[in-house]
Amino acid sequence: MSFPEWGCSYNALYLPLTSDWQCSLVPARDVQDVDRGWKLSYEERQLARKEREERIKQDRQDFDRLFRVSINRRAARACSDFSAYVAFISEHLRISGMATPVDGESVTRVLRDAVRDGSLIPAIDRAWRGSRRVARSYAPQSWPKRVADPKAIVYGVRNGQFVPLDEAGRFIDSTPYLPVAASAGRGGFDWPGAVESATGTVPGDDLGPDDGGDVSEGDVFSTDSGDASTPLGHGQSFEYQPDMPDGDAEKLAGTTNEKYARKMFGYDNSTFRDMIHRFKKANGIGPNDDLEFEKNGDVSFNGEYIDNFHGYVD
Repeated sequence: MSFPEWGCSYNALYLPLTSDWQCSLVPARDVQDVDRGWKLSYEERQLARKEREERIKQDRQDFDRLFRVSINRRAARACSDFSAYVAFISEHLRISGMATPVDGESVTRVLRDAVRDGSLIPAIDRAWRGSRRVARSYAPQSWPKRVADPKAIVYGVRNGQFVPLDEAGRFIDSTPYLPVAASAGRGGFDWPGAVESATGTVPGDDLGPDDGGDVSEGDVFSTDSGDASTPLGHGQSFEYQPDMPDGDAEKLAGTTNEKYARKMFGYDNSTFRDMIHRFKKANGIGPNDDLEFEKNGDVSFNGEYIDNFHGYVD
């Protein structure tokens, strides 16, 4: 046998009785109703309530009969058990200063009265094999670090494949910017290659019929007006650019570089650092973890959207 479920509480006081039994005194406000999760049927719930009431009634009678503290006034000053009794009484019972316990007899009287009037609920373990000291069970003094809740990924079907969608319902890989993967190297962007991929031809080639080129009716880069057509090839060819605009692709399609993000958002260094600290602390992100910043202020972590960065201005 062990303590019943209502006898386990961080506010309970565990104390020995004159027999080999151990008792747990629980404030009445901490005793919860039977079957809070509503897993039992009505009949089962009523039966469980009746059994608990009978158990509590028997424990009250045994507590009144077997609880006694034998500590005189002189020994009470240096007794740790007496200090635990007094601290529990001061915290959970409303008594006047004149009624504050000064020895074991007064402790016995105060606790017995509290059990009789229902302020404290006793729970007795009649097969106790542990320590016979007065003790309390303290709540944890620290809690695990909160982790941001993972967001569900919504997919859409395109070309027979499932493609993830962003918060606005757009395909994630659909972006108004040219993909960084098309770059010819770290520092250069292959503009001719990008145009060739989009048009199916190399810039500078003549697509017109004058040079033998055929322009189909479905050419998206030709404008039909009567019998005349003006293909893209008649325009000025693209010139190769060694770098992306402003020198870095991260400024166009989002960045994990906090220096670029600060310039992109327009905050001063001190304000930006405070916002970073508040953002990571509020969302359970480590101080050394990298965030992904978008131009509109949206911030992601490991590919998952977290929150908008502009909402963390002090």
